[in-house]
Amino acid sequence: METAIELKGITKTYKGERQAAVCNVSLKVKKGSIITLLGPSGCGKTTTLRLIAGFERPESGEISIGGKLMAGEKTWVSAEKRKIGMVFQDYALFPHLNVEENIGFGYRGKDKKERVQEVLEMVNLLGFEHKGVHHLSGGQQQRVALARALAKRPEVILLDEPFSNLDTNLKQTMRNEVRRILKKANATGILVSHDQKDALAISDEIVVMKGGIIQQKGSPRKIYQFPNNAFVAGFVGESNMMEGTVEPGKRWIRTDIGRIPCNQYHIISEGEKILISLRPNGFQLAEDGEIEGNVETYSYVGEYLEARISVTTQKKEKTSLLVYLHPNETVQQGDLLKFRVSANFVSVVKN
Repeated sequence: METAIELKGITKTYKGERQAAVCNVSLKVKKGSIITLLGPSGCGKTTTLRLIAGFERPESGEISIGGKLMAGEKTWVSAEKRKIGMVFQDYALFPHLNVEENIGFGYRGKDKKERVQEVLEMVNLLGFEHKGVHHLSGGQQQRVALARALAKRPEVILLDEPFSNLDTNLKQTMRNEVRRILKKANATGILVSHDQKDALAISDEIVVMKGGIIQQKGSPRKIYQFPNNAFVAGFVGESNMMEGTVEPGKRWIRTDIGRIPCNQYHIISEGEKILISLRPNGFQLAEDGEIEGNVETYSYVGEYLEARISVTTQKKEKTSLLVYLHPNETVQQGDLLKFRVSANFVSVVKN
């Protein structure tokens, strides 16, 4: 598939800072895909977005958009010439202009009227042309900002924390809506977010960053089920971390709480001591389960029952596991439960 954006060894250090905000980052983004740069504050995700947009200049490396070099040792293409559409965190709509005027602002094509109508239809805002943007809901304002970014038929749409100003219910709706709009427009989208739920819901691929370095890149399922290091396991969802030893056959890991199945036998060796991540939804209640423990605390959160299970280790010590149970389950504090573990939620990680 054609590459929409390519970063090769990009590094950016801000004046007065010792540590690079982005350090030797290389990344390929397929045309028509949606990726999210995910990580905590200061991880380098926003700087990476600004480098792609042309708001910042890298000190080394190359940036190509649509197969054309935008930034390199002897090349620099300014932001306004990069065919980039930008949706800012606060949407940056013009309060004195109506919806139609906001969307068409800066558009120079002779088909301006037709193009504005086309993107209005794309974002389901036909009939709102003459409304002032201050009369719109947060979700509608976001769609106007997205329509404005799409109007010029850019190579790439960049979205900076697009859902951070929305309430929880509207967030869920707008994740689906933004994904639908980008796919309908066959646009390549790059989002910046610190919210794992945003990333998991909207992305074709997630790029997890820490300290200016890419920690892992992959599909939402791969990032969640098979984090490749302790940081990713802890940042993207909850995780139980434990040490273990690989048994002969490499299908089981012996730990202090019992034998844990593992299907990553291609990256481990018999007898090897490893660290594993076990997701809370990898536990299944079973009468013949090898892992057992008593309920310490539990809370009903709608999607699941969140429980802390006290397990006695082989060293006769107590350890606590976070477990997600089906919301229909009924448990009480002190109940003894037995579990099987699904290998699909067990990942070998690095510290």
